Amino acid sequence: MDERIKEFDLLKGWGILTVVFFHAIFYNFQTYDEKIKHALYFFGPLGTPVVVIFFFVSGFLAYRSYKRSPFHFISKKLKIFLPPYLLWSTIYLLIQVGFASHLSGPYDLSISNVIYGYLFATIYLPFYFIFVLLIFYALTPLIFKTNLKYLMILSLASGLFFTALYYMPQYWNHSIINSTITYRNPLIWAFFYLWGMYIAQKRDFLWLKKPSFLVWIGFFFSYAGSVAMIITVPKLFHDYEAYSALGPFEYLFYCFSLPIFLWISHLIKEKKYSNVLSLFGNHSFDIYADHILIIGLTLAPFSLFVNISTSANLYIQIFSGFASSIIALMLGIFLKRFPKIYNVIF
Repeated sequence: MDERIKEFDLLKGWGILTVVFFHAIFYNFQTYDEKIKHALYFFGPLGTPVVVIFFFVSGFLAYRSYKRSPFHFISKKLKIFLPPYLLWSTIYLLIQVGFASHLSGPYDLSISNVIYGYLFATIYLPFYFIFVLLIFYALTPLIFKTNLKYLMILSLASGLFFTALYYMPQYWNHSIINSTITYRNPLIWAFFYLWGMYIAQKRDFLWLKKPSFLVWIGFFFSYAGSVAMIITVPKLFHDYEAYSALGPFEYLFYCFSLPIFLWISHLIKEKKYSNVLSLFGNHSFDIYADHILIIGLTLAPFSLFVNISTSANLYIQIFSGFASSIIALMLGIFLKRFPKIYNVIF
């Protein structure tokens, strides 16, 4: 099983497209009219399982690639992720400083805040994924030969606990742990990384099996619960993206949706259109790194006619998601012709 797994490329391709469209469409979510908001309440949870797809694939590939010493494994991962992480964090830091008046306000340039931003990936919020992933890579040598099944049970329980700890107090207008910390809590995402490692260890490839009836029941039940929680939580309008991604029902939806999405990717992998998704999957990290900048540049010309910075426009933002996906992919393909540059940037 050393060949490239096309199912993973398809999943990552679908995942990164979802991320780009999600960030484009939900920009200024609170300014949409009520009909659009309610439509997005319904479809929003379908877009969030992409996070766990990337953790699952990373765990699978980490287990398969761990063949030498812990130092070799960790240093290899750092060489891959740290250069683009530091570069793009700096780019987004400069954007926030230079365009503070058009964004959320002045950026705190104190040394402590900047250091904190780099250490915990708060300069560019989507990079929480890399922050958590690097922790998992550092722990992989310690858990490589342990009983992954027991660790999965513990991590599943911890994921449900911490999503409930974030979400449930909102019903009483309290916040115990904010979304910034919750996103960066490895104990929420560990189950999916361990699941990927476990599948690689057992070589019992999940995507070859049609999901059971119970999985489908769990899928629809957890999806309905996710929508219900999003609709009913009192502080919805303050942080829609976090409310659609960090709820306990949504966490269960992640668990049930993953085998279904894997199986679907297996079914379509021989279709001609699957090559397009695979292409996006091959460049998923490239697109992930630069897509917020590209979305901003795509939306910028429209601000001459419509004040996008204060009022959302669904049609413009859908177009922005489409255009940004294509531009980001083309940029990745072009720069890959220059490996030395590409390996630093992406």
